[in-house]
Amino acid sequence: MKIVSILIDERINATSVLLEMTTEQYLELISGSENNLEIQRKIVKGFKPYERLREDLKRGCIIPPLVVGVKNDAISTPINIEDPHFISELHATPSENIFIIDGLQRTNALQTVSKNLSPEDLEIFLKRKLRVEVWPDITLTALTYRMILLNAGQKPMSLKWQLEVVSVPLCNIIQEKFHNRIEIFREKDGRKRNATGQYQFSLIAQSFQTFSQESPHIDIRNEVVEKLKQDDVMAAYGESLKSNGDRDILTTKFVEYINFLLKLDEKICTSYHNAEDRSDENVIIPSGITLLSRDTFHLGLSAAYGWCLKNRPEDLQAAVEKLFLLFEDGKEDPLSLYRYEKIQQGFLRKDNVGEQTRTLTFNGFKEYFRSGGIENLEQCWIV
Repeated sequence: MKIVSILIDERINATSVLLEMTTEQYLELISGSENNLEIQRKIVKGFKPYERLREDLKRGCIIPPLVVGVKNDAISTPINIEDPHFISELHATPSENIFIIDGLQRTNALQTVSKNLSPEDLEIFLKRKLRVEVWPDITLTALTYRMILLNAGQKPMSLKWQLEVVSVPLCNIIQEKFHNRIEIFREKDGRKRNATGQYQFSLIAQSFQTFSQESPHIDIRNEVVEKLKQDDVMAAYGESLKSNGDRDILTTKFVEYINFLLKLDEKICTSYHNAEDRSDENVIIPSGITLLSRDTFHLGLSAAYGWCLKNRPEDLQAAVEKLFLLFEDGKEDPLSLYRYEKIQQGFLRKDNVGEQTRTLTFNGFKEYFRSGGIENLEQCWIV
């Protein structure tokens, strides 16, 4: 194993170390690390091009450099290409500190081939050289940005997957900062919100997108819109890395929003602890648990907060203070949810009700925030 070159990526403030190593050394390096990177796409099976790749590997084909990340601060960054300490540290790095950034399918192909060769052919195969790019000091935020670039450049990825990619480090930061106040779970957990501070992973991912684009609408089924939104979020996320990879401005702002959301969640669930049926108008005011389970409410709220944080930050701060005071006055319906729910009854069912509800939520909170909390919420819902 030897270092071929060392380059500094000034965009994400990280070091790229290109190494040449044998197939055996690479397989030893990444063994046990295949599933470490949650944002990495899963191994694809039964795909004909990958079957062809395995056949070509047996015949000694050269593949593009594999890209591996090392958990930040786990090893030192090499001083120069002759630095012997870097090689020894990399050899000794445990698998839990290794991440396959790009090349998971090629890695799987190498592993599969190595298990199906005769002893004589295996010896030749394992001695063949590979180029491996190692990032020894990359942060999770910068790694996420690079993952988006790699996948967007190779194959169009779904917006849903991209949003989840971006939200993984965000959710880690959020859970670390608010660990005793928030719980984020995935769809596979089979759990539903039954207390304050509980949110679906996908909901946080989508809220980040609407927050950053300052619009409550995400259309993951429209390919043209999907591509535009991918460009939007990549540009926004990339801009946040300009000054310092460790100081993600967009993430910091979103964490500020989550802090607001958690406080609002607690107050809503206290004031609206049970669903109330206004039988005279057939309007059901939802409980706080139900209201904050709805993506329409979350996406409208996060988009409105994001817009005002950028365009009217002082008004937003004043409005948030007044909003919380509404709950202290002991009002029966501090958010005017009766009006909010009644307006939804008038939506045309042949149209997209979800889109209409997101727009209603966005416009209502945007008007309230931009007014500095002076406008009555009941009136804001009909703006």
